Amino acid sequence: MSRLEVDINPHILKWAREESGFNVSDIAAKLEVSTDHYELWEEKGKKIPFGKLKAISTQFKRQLAVFFLSDIPKKSNKPKDYRNLSNSQSKLSREVLMVMRDVTYFRQTALEMQGQEYWQQKSKPLAGIDNIKNDNNALATWLREHLKISVEEQTSWKSDSEAYRNWRQAIENHLGILVFQFAMPLSEVQGFCFTDFQPYAIVVNSKYKYNNRLFTLFHELGHIFRHHSGICLPDNVREKQEEEYSCNNLAGKFLIPDETLVATDQLSQIQMHSNKLRVSREVYLRRLREEHKISDPKFFSLLKTIRASYRPETKKKTKFGIKPEVLSRASRGETFFNLVLDGVNQNKISYTKASSVLNLKVSKILNAV
Repeated sequence: MSRLEVDINPHILKWAREESGFNVSDIAAKLEVSTDHYELWEEKGKKIPFGKLKAISTQFKRQLAVFFLSDIPKKSNKPKDYRNLSNSQSKLSREVLMVMRDVTYFRQTALEMQGQEYWQQKSKPLAGIDNIKNDNNALATWLREHLKISVEEQTSWKSDSEAYRNWRQAIENHLGILVFQFAMPLSEVQGFCFTDFQPYAIVVNSKYKYNNRLFTLFHELGHIFRHHSGICLPDNVREKQEEEYSCNNLAGKFLIPDETLVATDQLSQIQMHSNKLRVSREVYLRRLREEHKISDPKFFSLLKTIRASYRPETKKKTKFGIKPEVLSRASRGETFFNLVLDGVNQNKISYTKASSVLNLKVSKILNAV
């Protein structure tokens, strides 16, 4: 029996590859064909074995029907790149591009389920900050009031993970911004945000420690306050990068209010005060410098010491794997996760689509509730 071969739109094949972050040699190797052979498919779109096309759709995470469209779909919107990387380093990997695609899909799903008016109402507090969006002192005060978490409560938390969870949930509950976290290459991105349509979203890199993720949360919030989508490496910011520096400054001012900043040039004291506020030593040190509470020579000496102490974070091995439901809830956030389950119960979303966006067998979860 002869194998089934199909003709497709070659321009869509190239578009799908580029959107997924593959180069020609990578996808050819995945398909076990020569680079020349694959390039011919992108040039002509003729006589592609159907089995290979199915493999391509799996690798690119596209439905088969996409490759038979007559017109190329729009390119996905990507946040502005603020990462201060060289051209050779700045190309986004497949992992990051896939997270961007997934989060856009999640947001579109949330918008379809609840409607624009719902999300406008949820994010209504943001409408009142345009007159102060360039004043970080005023923004920090406004944010503290609207997130409804006092400094006393902040300093009562027993761990960095508890602090991160509480701040994350407060942003979702009181500002109507969805917060996602996914593992991405450490050197490539700490976080990014989307403001192209509502619901707005922040995405943090779950490979970073909790206090780094926490700082990234509020750095990205700074971009959202200015109605900018951005992809960022807050640890790599230079003072000449005005917007990035301002977003770092806002995050620092908010997490370490003036009344909690104790002047010191002793690393042990910096450790104690930063632990109390659940921020990193480097963030606390930078706040001291911003407020002229430490000399530049001492600042750079301590910064060098702190950075020399960094060790790659290793995941603790557990005897039993983490349940898929726990992973899904952690990566997608309580708000989105519960929104999808409620949507199934209210017939706003099908079981199939809900299972797709949560990467779970939703029927089993609902039956267990």
